[in-house]
Amino acid sequence: MRAIIVLGCMLKGCEPTDEMKGRVERAVQFANLIHPDLMIFSGGHTSPECSYSEAGMMQKLAQDMGADKNISKIEEKSTTTVENAVYVRELLEKGKFSGDLYIVTSCYHMIRSITIFRSVIPALASLSGICFECKPERLQSEASRLIIDQKIMSRVSWNEEGWLESYEKLDKTIF
Repeated sequence: MRAIIVLGCMLKGCEPTDEMKGRVERAVQFANLIHPDLMIFSGGHTSPECSYSEAGMMQKLAQDMGADKNISKIEEKSTTTVENAVYVRELLEKGKFSGDLYIVTSCYHMIRSITIFRSVIPALASLSGICFECKPERLQSEASRLIIDQKIMSRVSWNEEGWLESYEKLDKTIF
């Protein structure tokens, strides 16, 4: 099986940013090449003036671009990259997914995303990344955020039963 995971980014008011549109466009292009079994749009409600979640907006954009709605799912609980991985894992486990996973995000966000997904979903057979544009000025902040994310992730036993409950009980404000 193959799954494409598209990571969200903030909406501008209730409009998708060029970055969000670019991620979705890249995901749809890639889906047309590999014909995945599943396409998950991940991102919660981050714009108070909008009824759409990041995931809902990306799903709408993808369907407008011709993506197969029958394989499309949304994950709307996440507001961070770690939570993207946590709640995508929850969806994958519920669907008993096993196979190749492809993350679509911006290039500056890719190293951090791959690192987080590998930690949070250790049983992945294959994990690859598909980039949309690169903003070199964002790399420093992503490196700093990865250090914080790794501290958070080190407090959870990802290979054990109850990993989700353990993550959700964690006080993330201390980081």
